[in-house]
Amino acid sequence: MQMSKLALYLVTMNRFILYIAIIGTCFFISHISINGTNQFKGRDLVKNISYKLPDGWIASSSDKQFRLLEINLENNEDFSLVVFNNIQGTADQNIDRWIGQFKKDQSFNADNIVIKRDSLDNKYVTSIEMYGTYEVPRMGNNTAPEVVQSNYGLLGGVVEFPNSLYFLKAVGNDELIKGSSVSFEEFLYSIELN
Repeated sequence: MQMSKLALYLVTMNRFILYIAIIGTCFFISHISINGTNQFKGRDLVKNISYKLPDGWIASSSDKQFRLLEINLENNEDFSLVVFNNIQGTADQNIDRWIGQFKKDQSFNADNIVIKRDSLDNKYVTSIEMYGTYEVPRMGNNTAPEVVQSNYGLLGGVVEFPNSLYFLKAVGNDELIKGSSVSFEEFLYSIELN
């Protein structure tokens, strides 16, 4: 029994579509195995971590020692966030250092320092939020002039993986810091090892 030309055409087209689907799936799997799934999940990559950047934030890779990322707001307001790794000290030592960067003046209230700790399956996350008069660190250059910022805030975070630590520090106008605290927390928790 011989197939009609239409049936033969349909069988050939079905095979062709099946082969294209198989080849496309193979290319897709190869792409994911080489490049990972970050771009499909809306995640960015720097060094060996991936992250999801909140709307309105602009990140750039940093060539400064220990810095991975420098982040600002799209509207260039008084807010900056830096992601570090390989700096010295534990999470608690760095949080104490950040607290020490605020003057103990009338605007300082230790009861208003909020520190949260969270243990997840593959990481340990610590965060801090505080406000007051901020003394810009001179980074070991004691001859640099002292710069003091009133009505400032800090959002800090530490993401601890079994063999690595990542530190996040955002400073800026206290209203911008308050308004960015939810986005900062989302960004902090989005950091994953690749």
